[in-house]
Parts: sequence; C-alpha cells; structure tokens
Amino acid sequence: MHCEDTLTEQVDVLVMAAGTGSRMGVTERKQWLTLCGCPVFVYVLKRLISFGVTSCILVVHPEDVKRSRDQLLLHGVTGCVVVAGGQDRQASVMRGLSACTLPLVAVHDAARPFLSLADFMAVLKAGAEYDAATLGHPVRDTLKRMDDAGNVGANVDRGGVWAVQTPQVFERRLLTDAHRDAEQAGISVTDDTALIERLGIPVRIVQGSKWNVKLTDPDDLEFMRQWEAIHCE
Repeated sequence: MHCEDTLTEQVDVLVMAAGTGSRMGVTERKQWLTLCGCPVFVYVLKRLISFGVTSCILVVHPEDVKRSRDQLLLHGVTGCVVVAGGQDRQASVMRGLSACTLPLVAVHDAARPFLSLADFMAVLKAGAEYDAATLGHPVRDTLKRMDDAGNVGANVDRGGVWAVQTPQVFERRLLTDAHRDAEQAGISVTDDTALIERLGIPVRIVQGSKWNVKLTDPDDLEFMRQWEAIHCE
C-alpha cells in the first residue's frame, strides 16, 4: 500500500535521453534542443522535481555523460544520477534500473517535455495500485492500412485503439524481472509495457492529455517553439 501524499518520494523516475532522434531532421540529438533556455532533458528534470519527485535517473548516450552532468550543474539541478545508456532503448532502461532503489519506477521520454502534474500523479497512482500503468490517449483519426504500392487499403477499426505515452509506471522488481526474462529469451521491444504483457500481467492505461507529445519530427519542433513563445519568459 502506498500513501498518495508520499508517492512522489517512492518512485525513481528514469528519464530516457539516450536516443539519436534521427527523424527530427536536426544535426544535434533532439534531447539537446533548447526549451526555455536549457536542454530539453534539463527542462524535463526540472518539471519532475517541481512535481515533488525526489529521485531522478537520467539515461544518456555514452558520449554525453560528462556534458550532461555539466549542464545539470549549470542549471542548478542537483541530486540527479546520470547513467550511460546501452545499444538500444531496452538495454538503456536496464542500465537505468540498476541505479533504482525505490519501490516504484517511472520510465519517461526526455522528448516529452509537456507532461502535466495531473497526468503524472494519475499514472503514478495507477502504477502503485496495479503494479503496471501507462499514460495513453485514444486515437481519434480515421486509420487506413496502406498497401505495398502506397495506396489506401482497408480501414482499421480504431475502437479501443490508444496511442501510448509516457510516463509508464511499474513496481520496480516486476519491471526488472521482465527485462531480465526478455534478455534471457533474446526478445527486443521498444516499449516497457510489452515486457510486462508478455508475462501475462495486465497494464492499466490512464488517459493523458493529447498535448503530452513526443518530439519526433520537424512538425513537433515547430509546436515546441510555439509553446515556448507562450509559456517561457
């Protein structure tokens, strides 16, 4: 049982910033794009700390460890552990887990800087209650399947289809066991909930804001700049 008043003190938050961000169309890794005067990952960490989180683990590209620590120091972010990531996201999460000690772990993309306190607390409470939970948003657009020639094929029923977001919150030992089991089986995934599901354990989905977008392509960069113009002094 977890007391709601202290949930933020019972979770290690893994902020994943080890990817290359090749689809963004910029020469710098996207987590180094600036938002409100600091790198995106620093902005995300500050936001989490403002939510009351007491333990953050930043997982970065191995080449960025010292540079990341220097940026945290420059922007006054203290107490954050910096870990070198692995060859892919799954390996990077596993490395981050090795630095976790608290009962719960939340895995969050550094490229999702617009997470709200309400969404964070909602998924954190669900993770504490059900051992596995993720933010998500129901798909609203009409979905089409494209054929090999690039033409519209069949419609895809969007009923019950959700776009998964982060954070994803888990009981720490459960997520660790799921990663170890997948590693031994030679299974690779890009989403931690898939590792839990393959063990036959249900994952609770919590509806989050559609604005909790992931910076992925140039259109997202334009959105970020427009958001910055409104919210940053």
